[in-house]
Amino acid sequence: MKSLLNIYFLISTLGLAFYSCKKDEVQTVLTMPGSIPSFTSSASTVVLSGTNDSAAVVNFKWQAPDYGFMSAVSYTLWFDVPSDTSGANAWANAVKVNVANNSTQKAYLGTDLNRMLNQMGLPLGSASTIVVRLKADVNQSTGTASAVSSLYSVLSMTVTPYKVILIFPKLYAAGDFLTPNWTQIDQGGWILASAKSDSYYEGYINFPNASNSFKLCTQPNWNGINYGWGGSATTLSGAGSAGNCYFAGPGYCKVAADVTALTISYTPTQWRVSGDFNSWSTSATLMTFNATTSTWTATGVNLTAGGKLKFVGDAAWNTNFGIDTKGNLAYGGNDIIAAKTGSFTITLDLSGGAGNYTYSIK
Repeated sequence: MKSLLNIYFLISTLGLAFYSCKKDEVQTVLTMPGSIPSFTSSASTVVLSGTNDSAAVVNFKWQAPDYGFMSAVSYTLWFDVPSDTSGANAWANAVKVNVANNSTQKAYLGTDLNRMLNQMGLPLGSASTIVVRLKADVNQSTGTASAVSSLYSVLSMTVTPYKVILIFPKLYAAGDFLTPNWTQIDQGGWILASAKSDSYYEGYINFPNASNSFKLCTQPNWNGINYGWGGSATTLSGAGSAGNCYFAGPGYCKVAADVTALTISYTPTQWRVSGDFNSWSTSATLMTFNATTSTWTATGVNLTAGGKLKFVGDAAWNTNFGIDTKGNLAYGGNDIIAAKTGSFTITLDLSGGAGNYTYSIK
């Protein structure tokens, strides 16, 4: 009898515990906020230059939206121009930057913000208004998107980006194919530069004629060392009596000169854009050379945001440009990632000599 009473007591206790658990169950109710609170920037106007490259020039901050429960929220900052923020394709060309989950701020160094503004195609050296849109999304426990609607907050600011031009030691070309001929001019397309400030100089020169004679000069006049023919097509001499260097063109060439080894080489190139958008073809998207600006362009190139591309100088990929970790053009570098979806004019500028090769996608 005692055993039966113990069993009855145990069953009763478990029943009461189960009832208590059910009674204490809490139902989570979503409370949908109206916006992302307190979205601000630390500066409403930012003027960029080399002097603030390493400084924090702007910090975007906001408060976490209150959904009525603990939630994993991911944030994305969208950067665009005002004209692209309305209509059927509003924000279609925005540059989108992911922010770490549950982080409520994003700071930019001058160099990083300037690079992004250059990618947006903003005019350099003049003020422009941009619109910054903050998007918040609630994620499921698996990290995937949930059915909860996105939240947005928007602010605008004025920015002035700049083009970075680094000054390296130079050799100035003077020849019979340049106008004015046999005159040294410090301008794109006429110079080789030493990016490491050593004896190696490199640049790209357009040789338009079947016969092209020239010298490479250490000063923008004839008062320095003027390197000429060293006895063969691949050697140099700094002697005053040296003849002219010579290249049988026409051709757009990478010219590399070593003033210690007294050597010179020519690599003909014909630039094209290759990437996801054309199945990495080296013939589908040839660029056109502009002899006035010494730049290469390809127009009407259809890109998708996140797509990859490179600049290729020959069909065999012997000479090609990607980018380094700082976003600068580098031989054989990482793929360039398209920031936006749309039709663009892509420009490659190799006229500034080694260390100052640039590109734009606008």
